[in-house]
Amino acid sequence: MVIIEGTAFPLDKINKNGWGVPASEAENAISSLKNSVIRVCPRDAPHGCDFSEDPKAEIGRILDVWKEGKDVKIRADITDSIASQKVEDGTWPNTWSVYGHSQKLIDGWVEGFAARSMTLVLDPAWEDAKWGVAASESGGYAVRTIQSFSLIASQAGDPVAEENNNSPEEKIEQLEKTVADRDKEIEDLKKNSSNLTAANEKLDKKVKDLEKIVASHEKNKATSVPMEKVQELIETKANEIAASAIDKHKEDLRRSTAFEKLSAARKELDLETKADDYQHLTAADLEKLADEFGGIKVTAGTKFQYPADESGKSRTGVYNPVSGVFE
Repeated sequence: MVIIEGTAFPLDKINKNGWGVPASEAENAISSLKNSVIRVCPRDAPHGCDFSEDPKAEIGRILDVWKEGKDVKIRADITDSIASQKVEDGTWPNTWSVYGHSQKLIDGWVEGFAARSMTLVLDPAWEDAKWGVAASESGGYAVRTIQSFSLIASQAGDPVAEENNNSPEEKIEQLEKTVADRDKEIEDLKKNSSNLTAANEKLDKKVKDLEKIVASHEKNKATSVPMEKVQELIETKANEIAASAIDKHKEDLRRSTAFEKLSAARKELDLETKADDYQHLTAADLEKLADEFGGIKVTAGTKFQYPADESGKSRTGVYNPVSGVFE
């Protein structure tokens, strides 16, 4: 926001384009200026955007208009952010020119004058038409003077704009409204600042969380087992498992062979061999037992006397090669 203030035009003075505003038209000029806008037109057509009433050329609004001696004074708010920056930077000259319509032009004096805009130009129709920066959000203040050039103003018939009473009460009311608008803008800025602070705090927390994750990763990396060692351990364990499986397979084959040998030896003695009766024996035990049963030689006439139970009936037991009896 930038507030500019200065002389719009002098009364009772013919400008370089051959026309002027008499003191009798001061009320019309002031009331219509209050409903006007601030514009900037292209350099090659200083009032081109005024003729077309181009809204895109508007950069601000009139805050107050009053008469001071023989001059009509204006205070305006430059609401366009880019235009505000250019005004503060001094990109544009501090001169402007009123654009308006009049019902009549008699001997160079307008009658029924209705202002439509104040337009920033390189050379105003009146040399006294200059403005300066009265206030800005950045706290800057400056009054700049730049050499001017020529301008042609327009005089065309148009109904007088709606009149606005120039009473002190209205001025106070308008100023109070302006102050309220500025207060709201300040509150919005404070709110945005608070939101930005909260966003920064949230971002800082995320950064700290990421730093903790990175530190934890580095710690784990420092204490972790190298991949080469992991591969070596896996390979060693795999070899151990494979060797154990091979040994078990060999034991199973050896035990199966020993049991078949035992079964064959016992069959020679007309003995039945059940696998469940020998499942607790190892391959070595079975081999030993098979050798012992294989060492027993019988002839066709050999008879075995099986022991009897308490009832006197004979029973079949398991032959013990050590003791030489059936148990």
